[in-house]
Amino acid sequence: MRILHTSDWHLGVSTGPASRIEEQRWFLDWLLNQLSDRQIDVLIIAGDVFDTMHPSAEASAMYYEFLAQIGATGVRDVVVIGGNHDSPSRLDAPKALLQEVNVHVVGGLPTTDDRLDRMLVPLRRRGSEKVNAVCLSVPYVHEYRLGIRTTDLDLSATRAAFRDAFARVYKELVERALERFGDVPLIATGHLTLGGESTRDDYPQEIHQVGTLEGLPVDILDPRIRYTALGHIHRCFPADYKANAWYSGSPLAYSLTEMDVLRRVLVVDLADEVSVAQVEVPRGRDLLRMTGTADAVIAELQALTWTTRLPPLVHVRIVTQMAEPGLVRRLYEALSEHPPLTRPILVEVHQRSERVESDATPVAHRALDTLKVEDVFGLMCDAQQLKGDDRHLLEAAFATVASANTAVLDEMLAQIVMPQSLSGESP
Repeated sequence: MRILHTSDWHLGVSTGPASRIEEQRWFLDWLLNQLSDRQIDVLIIAGDVFDTMHPSAEASAMYYEFLAQIGATGVRDVVVIGGNHDSPSRLDAPKALLQEVNVHVVGGLPTTDDRLDRMLVPLRRRGSEKVNAVCLSVPYVHEYRLGIRTTDLDLSATRAAFRDAFARVYKELVERALERFGDVPLIATGHLTLGGESTRDDYPQEIHQVGTLEGLPVDILDPRIRYTALGHIHRCFPADYKANAWYSGSPLAYSLTEMDVLRRVLVVDLADEVSVAQVEVPRGRDLLRMTGTADAVIAELQALTWTTRLPPLVHVRIVTQMAEPGLVRRLYEALSEHPPLTRPILVEVHQRSERVESDATPVAHRALDTLKVEDVFGLMCDAQQLKGDDRHLLEAAFATVASANTAVLDEMLAQIVMPQSLSGESP
């Protein structure tokens, strides 16, 4: 049996103000071709199908259009589990209809008495009705649903309770699967943080109090499980080689840190031995970071080229000694030379920390915290291109106010904070 394992699509996600829908739609088209070309029997989507619990109509339509086309690829069964970003009830709502086309959805941990049966999905090869394997379809499970109250326990006891509760879920599913289907290969899913090799950059949101409790140990997986398809961590790697427990990672890079790692899906062959092949997802666009002075970054934007199908998303970090009026306008003018690029995903202004010691240094090149009130006022007049009598009159009025209430003006200056984001986005 050949399985394709993918996860963490985050359909509908945006990077800053930039929608990623176009890339996601292209990825799903690419995936349909892979399912057909590689003769995949089973597709597993290991959680975080959507980016939010209330996905847009556009994201939902893209998901259902993809599922509607899977039958034409020859794939026999599809398993979809909910992640911590998904709404269990929304994923589960059409499950009766989807099951008619061999798409099996487990959005959340079932609460009824038949919950174990509902989490067991028989899997078949292409064109076959024989059960060739069984998937223990474990979605994201909040600790509360497992009866764990972290406020009632100390850290060591809480870790032990987590480990025991998850181990019990997998063991019960294994026992029930063997009872119902006999001696067939067992695979499992999970949407959690497993093992100790992940870093905070690997996932967009901590679950199961990872920051305090760390990842769950790999031994929560029953040794009779042949392969475990994991989701939540956005990097492709084995949580444990011996247990054949793998993260497929997200198929697209959704942050600057994720651009450093190739995006992949996993093709798993279940035979006497389990083999796992990493298939690289072609990169549709880059995420770039440009850092430097305003002039240097603008020159870099003007010279920007790309070879990817879509233009890059650019995170701009301007290093300056004071905020420059009209900076964002200048950046947009530079981008206007590349019509597909409409705006940076983030404009972040960073004030130099170095103090300028020389009095000969022009005022415009000094750090803000070394300037006097009148220096700042003069720079603002320069920025507005005030000259002649208009400027003299305004400077005289300012000097009168300054001499009358220097203390108030000093306090006003102290409240001036270098804006972190001139685009209105948080860095």
